[in-house]
Amino acid sequence: MANETRSLHLASTLSTAVKPLMLLFGVAGAVAAGLLVVLWSRGPSYSLLYANLGAEDQAQVAQALDAAQIPYRLDPGTNAIEVPNERLADARLKLAGQGLPQGGGFAALDKDPGFGVSQFVENARYQHALETELGRTIANLRPVEGARVHIAVSRQSAFVRDHRAASASVFVQLKAGQRLEQQQVQAIINLVASSIPELEASQVTVVDQQGRLLSQPPGHDEFSLREAQFDLVHRLEDDYRQRVEALLSPLVGAGHVHAQVVAQLDMAVTEQAREQYAPGSQIVRSEQVSEQTSREGGMAQGVPGALSNQPPAGGVAAAPPPPVANASAAAGAKPAPGANPAEANPAAAAAPAPPENVSHESTRNYEIDRTLAYTHEPAGRLKRLTVAVLVDDLRTADKNGKTQTAPLTAAQVEHITQLVKDAVGFDAARGDTVSVVNSAFTAEAAVPDGDLQAPALWERPWFRDLVRMLCGAVVLVVLVLTVLRPLVRNLLSAPRLAQAPALAAEGVPLAGHPGAALLIDPAQQLVQARSLVSQDPKRVAQVLRGWVSTDG
Repeated sequence: MANETRSLHLASTLSTAVKPLMLLFGVAGAVAAGLLVVLWSRGPSYSLLYANLGAEDQAQVAQALDAAQIPYRLDPGTNAIEVPNERLADARLKLAGQGLPQGGGFAALDKDPGFGVSQFVENARYQHALETELGRTIANLRPVEGARVHIAVSRQSAFVRDHRAASASVFVQLKAGQRLEQQQVQAIINLVASSIPELEASQVTVVDQQGRLLSQPPGHDEFSLREAQFDLVHRLEDDYRQRVEALLSPLVGAGHVHAQVVAQLDMAVTEQAREQYAPGSQIVRSEQVSEQTSREGGMAQGVPGALSNQPPAGGVAAAPPPPVANASAAAGAKPAPGANPAEANPAAAAAPAPPENVSHESTRNYEIDRTLAYTHEPAGRLKRLTVAVLVDDLRTADKNGKTQTAPLTAAQVEHITQLVKDAVGFDAARGDTVSVVNSAFTAEAAVPDGDLQAPALWERPWFRDLVRMLCGAVVLVVLVLTVLRPLVRNLLSAPRLAQAPALAAEGVPLAGHPGAALLIDPAQQLVQARSLVSQDPKRVAQVLRGWVSTDG
């Protein structure tokens, strides 16, 4: 029994000695954690100064920040330099004043190359500067995170046979989840080709970080044709959608109208040649008429020569005709009825009319009405157009300045429908349909998209700083309530626990103490009571006598 009492007393003594140490370590840990939380919450918030810097530029920028006593930190993953928010503008001004970061480009040409630099080195520096500037320009595209350009320029030669065309290759690093459209790839190709003399667009190659050849011309296989057709439909639908939204935005407000267009295109290529005649319609194109008349009466006959020119033998002079008394009367006299004209005019009867030979020839050419038609219809003919437009309620301000919404009337919906039809070239014979629906938008859907929107509340620097301070305060309160308070309570209750056995051993009545049952364990009290009875029975009897007299 005595051994049990000693062991209990030793355990109580050890626990009493260890508790202050535990309390000391607990308080120190809580204070250290609180200080860390406070320092974390009160620490500066860093913002990005420059990203994707080369090793040389990064070293120069860090040296300039150290000289200006501006704190910074480096991100080894992205080679980015961050500075506190309140020193961001100051850091950019100081670095810009020193011409940092240089980053190559044409800014590197401002350096003094020194004496004795060859023409080859000068050309190499200029080519490197041009490559850097082109890479920076291409990196400004939205889907592109970074770009590098490599140029291969042939040397100038006096021999045409040795001339080689220039070429260029472009490496683009796209952002996560982004892709370049075919129009953007073609824009990069034209940009590089226009910046380098004697460089054709066909000699420019564009590759992304996945090793995909983006500048490959569209092939003639089925997949390439399908992809080109899909891009054509997508561009046409997007063009119609932008037309409708741009037309209705001034009426209902930006972001309060949404349109979707579905276009059906005929991708078949049709070629048709037609030749048509109209036999019923004849048109005289040309006409040629020729007429010839010949006479054979007083013409000389026989073999030409002297014999044919001799007078006839025994020639007798012809008797002169009888004189006419009245020539005019003879000329104007008419033959009697029934008389022979030869008898009336013997001279006329004596001279017969010479024979005539007449030929008539006529040629007439006709033109037949003929129609030649050649029709070529390329792929992409619009077959049908379907337009769906969703319009928000009209927003008006009352006298108090509050915004009120009201649905559109039937006349307003009809007016918008007619505007949409005119904007897309509605054709009922083609089967086009236009649907306009008025419905109230939610608050999130009514916000117009744009690059100039104010950042959200949780994206602002002061909000992040406030959250850090609140988190630090919450952690500090939790440490005080869960660590410091129990340790302090145990520290204050330890002397009372240590005094209880001594009071019981000295005969001090414990029953009258209001917290006696809580200060000493009942099993420990029983052991101590037995030990006290065995060691000093008289004193125990005196204590019991006192309890009885007190209760009595």
